[in-house]
Amino acid sequence: MTVLSFSGAYQKTQSFDQPLQGILTMIDVHQKFVSLISAGFPSSLRPGAEVQPPPRGPLMILCADDFGLREDIDEAVIELCSLNKLSAVSLMVLFERCSPKLLSELEQFRGRLDLGLHLCCTDEGLALSSVAGVKPLFFRSFASCLASGQWGKLSPRDVILWIAAQYDLFTAKCGAAPDYIDGHLHIHQAPVIRDAMIEFLLGLPEKRRPYVRNTCLSTRLLRRRQLPWVKAWLIGLLGKPMARRLRGAGIRTNDGFAGIYDFGRAREFPSYFPRFLECLNNPTGILVVHPGHSENWRRQEFETLRDAEITVSLNRFAQ
Repeated sequence: MTVLSFSGAYQKTQSFDQPLQGILTMIDVHQKFVSLISAGFPSSLRPGAEVQPPPRGPLMILCADDFGLREDIDEAVIELCSLNKLSAVSLMVLFERCSPKLLSELEQFRGRLDLGLHLCCTDEGLALSSVAGVKPLFFRSFASCLASGQWGKLSPRDVILWIAAQYDLFTAKCGAAPDYIDGHLHIHQAPVIRDAMIEFLLGLPEKRRPYVRNTCLSTRLLRRRQLPWVKAWLIGLLGKPMARRLRGAGIRTNDGFAGIYDFGRAREFPSYFPRFLECLNNPTGILVVHPGHSENWRRQEFETLRDAEITVSLNRFAQ
């Protein structure tokens, strides 16, 4: 330990023969003392230092699906946006209830949100927005969509028209093109939908092409963090070729995806959530959530997000 003695300096100042030397010595000792004390404090705590915010984790996209499907979902998403807990929202503009008035409630957050087209190809029992001259293209389930494509029951032209109709609805209701496209039930990854969507996007001017979500994530990574992986593996089977096709076509897509689990085990979501965050370390990685109030699993997700101290920096792909 370094100890400073002031006695020598004091004695020198008592000598009237050397008053200037004593004063200079005192100044030198004072400067050394200040330097030593300052060195013992973190820079953030030194006098006059600016207080820095605590460091945050990596960038990623936190995306809520299904806005426009039901009122309880809309309310949950808007509240989370107001708390800065989301950086992307997927909009179901196909439905009449997903109106310009409803969508205007997201306008106040627009500077920090990507807004995307949540492509719908299943009948949800809701009134549809008017789509002139285009016949709705609905399937009973994701499996029936896969089967229809496999057996050649779908016209690629009809699929392109259905995608284009929803893209145009988004533009008309929001006053701007979507930042990205994904699919309700991830149906945009079904091969027949995927290929038609890529063809449609390549027909747009490059600056108007949105990025497209893929669900590709290593199951090894999920298992290492003791997260549920079987459902994610099944959904990821189509995510990997989706990502490959998109990159091959020069269409932007995310690098990393998380958030898939069995909704019947929603009580586990509070423990899953921080581990999902740990799976993503790329600025375009996407963690998907489905907040709401009515269903137990949606309410659990909402409450977890509302109460969580999110230690990552939320990102927009489109910025």
